[in-house]
Amino acid sequence: MIVLTAFAIGLLATGLRSVVCYALAGCSILVVFAAAALFSAGPVPLTLLLLAILGYNAGIAAAVGGYLAAERFRTA
Repeated sequence: MIVLTAFAIGLLATGLRSVVCYALAGCSILVVFAAAALFSAGPVPLTLLLLAILGYNAGIAAAVGGYLAAERFRTA
């Protein structure tokens, strides 16, 4: 679920087409993870943060790949 949510955030950030939006979305993932770890009763594995960041980057890569494929197959 974490990977899918991060993937969706990456896809939505690319829709805004602003580097600032990319940075804010990435920072929001870190801030929310830190807040969840702070208020968690037990230890929090950092692999979940790594999976979220990888999912976010995969969402951005998928959107950029989609844009490139759409441009390539567009008829003139």
